[in-house]
Amino acid sequence: MSAGQQAVPANNANNASNEGAQKKHMSKAAVAIIAVVVVAIIVVAGVFGFRAYSDAQYNNAVAACAAASENVRNATNDYNNLVNGDASEAAALTKKDVKDASTLDALNKELSVELPVYEGCVADDTAGFKSATAKLNEQADWYKAYTQSLQKAVDAVNASKK
Repeated sequence: MSAGQQAVPANNANNASNEGAQKKHMSKAAVAIIAVVVVAIIVVAGVFGFRAYSDAQYNNAVAACAAASENVRNATNDYNNLVNGDASEAAALTKKDVKDASTLDALNKELSVELPVYEGCVADDTAGFKSATAKLNEQADWYKAYTQSLQKAVDAVNASKK
């Protein structure tokens, strides 16, 4: 055999080992690329998931605030209807018109309470809307409680009429 023929099998052996090394090297590179892509996908999915969750929380807080605002409006209307209706008529009575003058004093005290200041649903973020909702719920509770106590005072004056 000539020297050229012997070099070919040696080169084939070297080529085979070089190809094996390249395959190992390429498979490590492929694994690294795949790992980076998977991590990137997970991060992107996490960001979009968090944003979707945050948006849902924000929308829920806005809706809850709107509902609380509506409750305050209804409770305020009930209170104002009583103040401008039956309570106004009962307050127009004099001590000569009732058996127990203390009922008029109690009614006037109920009518002189300081009303809560309506703040509404003004906020920039979820926490702000939750805070506004809590305040509005307190105001609705106040109006409901004072509507009941005012109604009791009106009823007492009407029961005391001569």
